[in-house]
Parts: sequence; structure tokens; C-alpha cells
Amino acid sequence: MQQEQFRESKELSSLSVMNFEISDEQKLILDVVDEACKKIRPIEDKCYLERKFNDRVLPIFKEAHLLGLPISRKYGDGQGADALTYALALERIGQEGTGVRTFLSGHTSLGQLTLQKWGSEEQKEQYLPKTTRGEIIMAFGLTESTAGSDPASLKTSFEPSGNYFHLNGSKAWISNGSIADLHVVFAYPKGKSEGMCAFLVEKSSEGLEASAIKDKLGLPTSDTGLLYFSDCKVPKENMLGPPGKGLSVAYSALMSGRLSVAAGCVGVIEDCLKETLSYAQQRVQHKKKIGKHQLVQRELAKISVDLETSKLLTYKAALLKSKSDIKPEDAELRNDADWMIAQAKYYAANASFRAADRAVQVFGANGFSFENRPARHLVDTRVCRIYEGTDQILEQKIAVKLLGNEYEAFS
Repeated sequence: MQQEQFRESKELSSLSVMNFEISDEQKLILDVVDEACKKIRPIEDKCYLERKFNDRVLPIFKEAHLLGLPISRKYGDGQGADALTYALALERIGQEGTGVRTFLSGHTSLGQLTLQKWGSEEQKEQYLPKTTRGEIIMAFGLTESTAGSDPASLKTSFEPSGNYFHLNGSKAWISNGSIADLHVVFAYPKGKSEGMCAFLVEKSSEGLEASAIKDKLGLPTSDTGLLYFSDCKVPKENMLGPPGKGLSVAYSALMSGRLSVAAGCVGVIEDCLKETLSYAQQRVQHKKKIGKHQLVQRELAKISVDLETSKLLTYKAALLKSKSDIKPEDAELRNDADWMIAQAKYYAANASFRAADRAVQVFGANGFSFENRPARHLVDTRVCRIYEGTDQILEQKIAVKLLGNEYEAFS
């Protein structure tokens, strides 16, 4: 029967459905993103050399209507883009630097998308329109000084008190932490190590203090903060998601966060390749342009292969994420998307670091200066192998999916 169907099928030359082209609508969006990025670049260059926060990223993205790209049009300036379209936008933004992209990862990928997925309609109507219009900046408060790769060990706690919850504890290494107006914060019931919950905590909440982390290895133009909760009063209606489902909220947010890191790292690799090509075609040593030297060509070839590999992994992960978003009840599809996102983030983060290192090598002594973009990419992409899942955690996650859950290292 199968042989008969095969013989009666249409011409085999017309069977392929895989498409590597972007739509006209996506091109329009990416043109808007490109224009915004061109405005950001000279400001980002200046801020980076001065080692100061770039406060123009928000208004430029706001003017371009890019602060709610994957958020439903029901909420303010949301654009309703799917995961791949959003990833393509982050790819372009990533060319301007990991600091610029990190702002959107904290605000949109970890903040807005988590609120959109888990929030009540009242919570979404209250906050999302303001976030898409740039009136509210969001941040994601999961990591603590003693709880990074193991979120289940966090110490921040909450207890009910009348119409409020009181939060006590601290958070560390929070992107947008000291500038955010609204934080997604995770805590356990006081005295317990299970039943984690998520909360929407406003910056103005009594008992919340925030400060910026200084003297970082990289990302000088983006904000990284510390949060301190001392009997911080959070209205009971600001619990995000069902009681006790905080880990589920966190893990779903990390899927979006990891995909955003992967997409941004693709952009970094693209920028490293552009910068290195330009330099290799201009710099002269031994009476010829260094692009004619075979060992320089090898570096270019390796960056190019890493770029194309990272793109394919990231695009496939984004497409799976889009399918999972349409069918949230499909656990198998969600797990497949989660696994592919982990691979994309793991590979692209490492590939971007390699690309920056190779670009610095081609630039030689000139690559050792922040005046040139490869040096910035080198120090900035190092964190991409740490936040949203370290290399080691993702390696374990990828392998366990192949071996089976009984091989889980932390079970």
C-alpha cells in the first residue's frame, strides 16, 4: 500500500517545504529595528567608552514601537510578533552589543512574556500596556547570591499579612534590576523549601531597595542590580500564577530568556564577522593585506561556520517555541522546544565568545582596545555562557533529554 502511494505521489522535486526566506512583513519589522539600531550605535559607542549606562536605548525603542514586539496587540503598543520574528529582531539588536540586547531580554523576554503567559487578565491589563509604551520597565528577580544554577535553593521568603504578602530576602545579578519599575520575584513560604510562588513587585513597594552593581567585567552600558526585601509589602492580588507554581513560572520564563540570548549572540557573531572582514581587507602586513594570509582566512572561515550553525539552531528553536506557544497544553512539544532552545543558547553563546576571540586575534594589538568592537564583544559575551543557564547546566539538560529522566543529575 505504501509503495503504491509512493509511486502515485507528485514529482519528488516539489516535495520540499523547508523555507529559509523571511516574509515581507518580517522585512518591514526588521527595517524598523535596523533604523533604531543605527540611532543607538553612536550613543552606545560613547557610553561604552565612558563606562556608563545607556539611557537612550529605552526612548529609541519606544519611538520605534519595539518595546512590546511579542506582546499581544490587546495591550498598549504590543505588536503580537511570533517567537521567530522576535528572535530575528533580537539578532539585529545583538549586533549593537550584548548590553543593548540584555535590556530587552530582561524587559520583554523574562518580564513581559512571563506576565503575559501567567498573569490574570486584571494583572495584564494593569501592567502590560504601560510596559509596551515604555512607561514601566520590567526585570526578573530569580537569582540570589547563593542560588544561581539551583533556583530551588533560593532563600527569599514570603508570609501572608492581612491583604498583603511580606517578602524578605535579596536578589543578585538582576538585569534592569536597579532601573526597573516592576519585578517578577520568586520566594518560598516562610520556613519551607517547597511551594515556591511568583509575585509582581512594584519599585515603589514599601520595604524594597534596589542598587546597581558596579565594576562588572562587561556590560557597562546595561543595568545589573541588587534587590533587597525587608518586610516588603506586596498586595495579595499581585501573586503571579497559581500558588505553589513558582518553579513552573521560572522555568517557562527561562525558555524565553535563553532563546533571546541565543538570538542576540547570533547578532554578535554577525558583527564580529563584519568587523573582521573589513579589517582584513584594509590592514597591510608583510606587504599585503592580511586577508590574503591563510591563517587569517582560517579565522574568518570558522566565524562564518559558527554563524550559520548558530542561526539554524536558533531559528529551529524559535519555530518550535512558536508551535509550543500555540499549543501550551502539549507537554511533549513544550519539552522539545525547551531542549532545542537549550542547544541553541549553549551553542550560540559559546560561538559568539569564540567569534569575538578570533576577531580580537585578527585585529592584533588593536583588538585589545575597547575603541574597537571585538574587544567589547569579547568581555560582554562571557556572561552569555553564565546567565539564563550556565554551559554546564545546559550540557546536562541536553544529555538527560537523550538519556532519559532517570539520568537526571539532581534528582
